[in-house]
Amino acid sequence: MRTLSLTLVACLAFSALMLGQEKMMEQPAGVRGSFLKQSKQVEEQLVSLAQAIPQKDFTWRPMKGVRSVSEAFLHVALGNYAVLTTLGGTLPEGVDMKTMQTSTTDRGKIVEELKKSFQAIDDCISKVPEQEYSQQVKFFGMDMTKLDMIFLAATHQHETLGQAIAYARTKHVTPPWTAEMQAKMKQEQRNK
Repeated sequence: MRTLSLTLVACLAFSALMLGQEKMMEQPAGVRGSFLKQSKQVEEQLVSLAQAIPQKDFTWRPMKGVRSVSEAFLHVALGNYAVLTTLGGTLPEGVDMKTMQTSTTDRGKIVEELKKSFQAIDDCISKVPEQEYSQQVKFFGMDMTKLDMIFLAATHQHETLGQAIAYARTKHVTPPWTAEMQAKMKQEQRNK
């Protein structure tokens, strides 16, 4: 239990450190800036996690009827594109939302799709003027505002990151940022 608590504290501290470093970089203010900062961090974590999971595990699924590893990562991209199109953005060339989740199990292609989707959603949201945040849009038949969609994008990114972490842990893969923090903590303990 103590190890779990220390690991949790370390992960939270590392996340805060990462956010602090992001603050030093020039970011837009307000909701837009907060979204872009969070989105960049989630993108980096998802990409590093996808690269850490062995290719052979990309077809694994926890149980029948549940997304495989490859489908879970591609679902992140699909979510980014769904918000993008709802906000009036244009899909990158070659994106087929109907077949995306099952389009490939190749880790390299999945990483590229993740990067492309994050670039697209970040570019789209960075162009939504604050005075349009209260404008209504339809999302799966529901009335939402553009601001709701920005929050939905951020929530979905974090939710799917959590799912990807659970998949990785089940396959005995430690998230790279956690492994880095654990190594730093061990080194600090040795230096004492």
